[in-house]
Amino acid sequence: MMLKHLPMEEARQAILNRIKPLESETLPSLEAVRHILGEDIIAPHDLPPYRQAAMDGFAVSFKEKQGQGEKFLIKKILEAGGVPDFNLEPGEAAGVLTGGLIPQGTEAVIPQEDVSINEGHITVEQYPAGNNIRSQGEDFQSRSVIARKGTRINPGLIAILTAFGFRQIKAIRRPKVAILSLGKEIVPYDQDPAPDQVRDSNGPLLSSLVTLQSGLPSVTVSQSSPGKELHSLVQQADMVVTIGGTADGSNDQVCDLLENAGAEPIFQGYQVKPGGHTCALVQDGKPVIMLSGNPVACFVGYYLLAYPVLRALQGQNSELRRFPAVATSPYPKKGGPRRFLLGYALCSPQGWRVAVLPAQKSSMRRSLADCNCLIDLPAGHPPVTPESEVSIIPILDLT
Repeated sequence: MMLKHLPMEEARQAILNRIKPLESETLPSLEAVRHILGEDIIAPHDLPPYRQAAMDGFAVSFKEKQGQGEKFLIKKILEAGGVPDFNLEPGEAAGVLTGGLIPQGTEAVIPQEDVSINEGHITVEQYPAGNNIRSQGEDFQSRSVIARKGTRINPGLIAILTAFGFRQIKAIRRPKVAILSLGKEIVPYDQDPAPDQVRDSNGPLLSSLVTLQSGLPSVTVSQSSPGKELHSLVQQADMVVTIGGTADGSNDQVCDLLENAGAEPIFQGYQVKPGGHTCALVQDGKPVIMLSGNPVACFVGYYLLAYPVLRALQGQNSELRRFPAVATSPYPKKGGPRRFLLGYALCSPQGWRVAVLPAQKSSMRRSLADCNCLIDLPAGHPPVTPESEVSIIPILDLT
């Protein structure tokens, strides 16, 4: 039975209940950035694997730390890559380089600018505050956890893994997301429209959002048989998002799509504005989410429904984060269903503050470029006034 006009959280959960994470694949380390780890990564050894000099200078072993003016016999000057085959005895020193091995018996490394050299000896002009030694395992100890399964692989993690010599990384396969723009009046963005046609900008919008979330998007503009095209796209993708054709009335294509695609319906309509006519179904175990053709409604629907599903496919937490913020600009409308506004949030010393962006009409694109959060107004809400507290959902890596 088709569920209708669900609360937003119930609609989203109804889709998520049917989602299973994708399988993992093995990638070269330098190709894994922005993918999601498919397994825990354990340190195979200590890092650093041995005691190192933290700077260029002289490793010393104290006879007794006498302070400024103490002399040490230079036993050897180690070159880059040199492995010390000797120990330092009290009163001896060895020249060392940053990151290089230091001899056994080293108690400190004195920066080269803090010593004077004369006749095979160094004289310490000033002792450092610390010992300038990188301890074995001070970064990671052998068998400690480097990163957990489900972590997004970023450049910093790549640096850590390659420092250990990992040549390959097991990662969740990137989801293939097919985007289908519906409507006889829609033409691809790179074509010149006739007077009764419009360019497809929603397809490129969703394609860009999917790419930011490590998905592999493809965009199709329906020309004739959306039911057949939908069936074909489901075979090729892990998830399908359609745009347009969800509104009640003569342009309603939802029932035809459901019938022609042989899919299992999940829900039709949910209690939000904009985009309340959004629908969802499952075909061959794959989610199909049908978003409004109005740009803002399409954008909002993506973050409320498609974004969590895309995270779930990659084995990530699908819950939408939210926190309170203080409004800095008004929104005069009141009442009606639960409403999501486009906002721009900044963190101040007093906490999060959010501006209601202009051009909140569902058909207008102007504020999409500046939006970094959604402002969640409950059903029957009063007008938003400056300094009133609202709830925001961060998007586009706001935090």
